[in-house]
Amino acid sequence: MKIFLAEDNEDNHLVIKSNLRKLNTSVELIWAEDGRVAIDMLENIDSIDLFLIDIEMPNVNGIELTKWIRSQERFADKPIIAVTASVFAEMKKMYLEKGFDNILEKPFSRKELLETIQRSMNIP
Repeated sequence: MKIFLAEDNEDNHLVIKSNLRKLNTSVELIWAEDGRVAIDMLENIDSIDLFLIDIEMPNVNGIELTKWIRSQERFADKPIIAVTASVFAEMKKMYLEKGFDNILEKPFSRKELLETIQRSMNIP
């Protein structure tokens, strides 16, 4: 499984990378440190199974990045998880309206991360 992570905090990247090792499947994690870098990288990638997108990033934020991802035919139907500390009810509703499939609230546990990924990928 190929997971693309757009996250400007390296510590969060390392936590996610470490936790993904606990999935019962092989995972390739591709990391971009902001939304602009993510778009540049994704221009040259044909296949991603799942996106983990931080909302608050410099240059291009997570909502703008998700809009771009959804505009790309090869990624249009792939699950996108918002990774955010902004989880008020109205914000969650807005994230779902903007193209995210699920929301992972920071800080999150390993269990929450893995369950959200499994739910998004329909993995039992």
